[in-house]
Amino acid sequence: MDKGDHFVLNGQKRFIVGGEGADYFLLYARTNTDPNADPRQLITSFIVDRGPGVEAKYFYGLLGCRGGGTARLIFKDAKVPKENIVGRLHGGHDVFNTMMIPERLGTAAMTVGTARSALNVATGYTTRRKAFGRTIKEFQGVSFQVAEAAMLLDASRSLVYTTARAADAGLAPDRLRRMVSEAKRFVTESCQKVAHISMQVMGGIGYTNVFPIERIIRDLGLSSIWVGTNEVMSMIIAHEWYREYAETRKAPRQRDFEADSPEAEATDEKIYE
Repeated sequence: MDKGDHFVLNGQKRFIVGGEGADYFLLYARTNTDPNADPRQLITSFIVDRGPGVEAKYFYGLLGCRGGGTARLIFKDAKVPKENIVGRLHGGHDVFNTMMIPERLGTAAMTVGTARSALNVATGYTTRRKAFGRTIKEFQGVSFQVAEAAMLLDASRSLVYTTARAADAGLAPDRLRRMVSEAKRFVTESCQKVAHISMQVMGGIGYTNVFPIERIIRDLGLSSIWVGTNEVMSMIIAHEWYREYAETRKAPRQRDFEADSPEAEATDEKIYE
């Protein structure tokens, strides 16, 4: 609610990482009540200090990433001065889209390091553990899994670097949104598989807390959920891909790949209904 020199915020948000101990929060709130307003002009981004009207009500017990202090926050008549607006009034959509680049790409990047540590532990174990008089890395059932994990890590790292360079170069927002979403989904799911492989090649001991693999698996589980689930990433990827396809079809001198077929002129056989 706009009060002239400040806003009064009411509402709540669940699953806020840092809600237990953070001194201030980045918050999005609806500030435009015009029913005919552009949906992209409805919300404003604020920096809200912890203080009167801001309460961390519930602290969640998590499967992993337990040091984040994840909480449900309640805002009850919280006064926020207008100088705490990030960007412009009703411009929260722009702030959100900008923030999603480092948040989602950063999530992808950090999972590479976490998964790499799991594979390092597993690799070291397979060079020492023996079965039938041989170290288990000599068995293809083990070494081929390690090879797959190494391949996924390298591919993930390459995608993160490529996307980061595209962001730094100022790639068109639509294309960058697709690349960031692809990186977030592919890398987080690949790194979860790397951690799973690491546990598999270690066998039963990998399932215990004698080694850190079990914790890594638990921590990595969050990466495909927060800052936009991987299902949301797929939705964005598909949307932007089809948009790009439609725009490409309109471009002059665009090659028609369908014409590459020797029977491309058999139009009577191309039935779409």
